[in-house]
Amino acid sequence: MAQQISDDEVLDLIATEALLDRGNLTRELPLKDVGIASLDLISILFEVEDRYGVHVEESDFAQCGTLGAFVDLLKSRVVAAA
Repeated sequence: MAQQISDDEVLDLIATEALLDRGNLTRELPLKDVGIASLDLISILFEVEDRYGVHVEESDFAQCGTLGAFVDLLKSRVVAAA
């Protein structure tokens, strides 16, 4: 059975790892406006790998224009890995 993850679960993870206000994180938010520091991004990507067993490169994250695009990328990789 494929592992399912929700948008909220991913946005919660980002908020926790980057110490951001979860209420400000929406799918439509451009990544350039999120305010994730480089070390926070590394922490997010390590947590994604630990929690979901999928590897995401920093460049993959950077290519996503919005948080929603990153959420979709992550969800597709989790389903593919299952």
